[in-house]
Amino acid sequence: MFEEKTYESLMEEMLDTVDETIDTRQGSVIYDAVAPMALENAQMYVDMDILLSETFADTASYYYLIKRAAERGIFVRLGIPAVLKAQAEPENIDIPIDTEFSIGELNYTVTENLGNGFFALTCKEAGSEGNNTVDDVIPLEDVSGLESIGIVGIITAGTDDEDVEHLRERYYASFDEVAFGGNKAEYREKVNEMNNVFGCKVYPVWNGGGTVKLVILGADYRAAPAKVVEAVQESIDPTKDGSGVGISPIGHVVTVESATEVALPISCQIIYTDGYSWEDIKDSFVDSVETYLKSLRETWEDTDGLVVRQGRIESILLDIPGVDDVTGVSIAGGSGNYVMADTEVPIVGELDG
Repeated sequence: MFEEKTYESLMEEMLDTVDETIDTRQGSVIYDAVAPMALENAQMYVDMDILLSETFADTASYYYLIKRAAERGIFVRLGIPAVLKAQAEPENIDIPIDTEFSIGELNYTVTENLGNGFFALTCKEAGSEGNNTVDDVIPLEDVSGLESIGIVGIITAGTDDEDVEHLRERYYASFDEVAFGGNKAEYREKVNEMNNVFGCKVYPVWNGGGTVKLVILGADYRAAPAKVVEAVQESIDPTKDGSGVGISPIGHVVTVESATEVALPISCQIIYTDGYSWEDIKDSFVDSVETYLKSLRETWEDTDGLVVRQGRIESILLDIPGVDDVTGVSIAGGSGNYVMADTEVPIVGELDG
């Protein structure tokens, strides 16, 4: 908006106001007197331009977008720490709660004894970086009787803070539908504000008048853990009798469920570049398919039945170094696209090339 207010243009404007009989050449008293003012004013216009852009949701930076969104009751989703499942030997060992371990560059603490040698390790920092199931688990203090310990799975996936563009999308989406009195828009808005919820579908009168079903996604746009489902149920309708104890209006009996994960096996016939084999390209294939499936899961909330496209799988394979051609791509045993049920989300199953 103030692009024309440069140092040079401001100098010209100010020197033009000086009487013609007075010397205004560079190095003159007048020139040297107004030059610092022009420089400061030019910087002021730059700052004003930045300030103006921060007042609009379309151009606001993360910090100011958070403030703008909060005015509509939309709050940024903060990252959560990963909780990993560890298996220790011997099976009967009792590792004290709060015992610390390191995995990679992050530290974890024991937060729960799951029994039979299994323990929950919670990362001390929020973020997806804590979803590390590959590196060795190293105790940071002496653990009596411990022979070995390793990660065997993820209990709760760690997530990063919501990025600025996703928050901007949610802000604009709040104008598309008016949330009021227990309508679908209000249920979606309230549920999506809750911790560890990354998507919600609302099914009214699914089991007769007054009934509402909420199907939700958890971290990484995958099935929500039981604890998250229970927390949402407790907030929305803890009694499930229409009494209006939770957020839901009087007369609404609300059932909260998680979306269902479907592991999709994918097989194909690959013609490899000389010197390459399945083992050389498998990891790249897995990562690329997961990226594609995650992009689908991110659209689940606004899509009636996700479609995993055979053509995209072929394209993914052809982009991997070492693959010359591919034929016979099959998703879950079929020869075409795979259409998922409305409450299902895809994850990577067994891959065979």
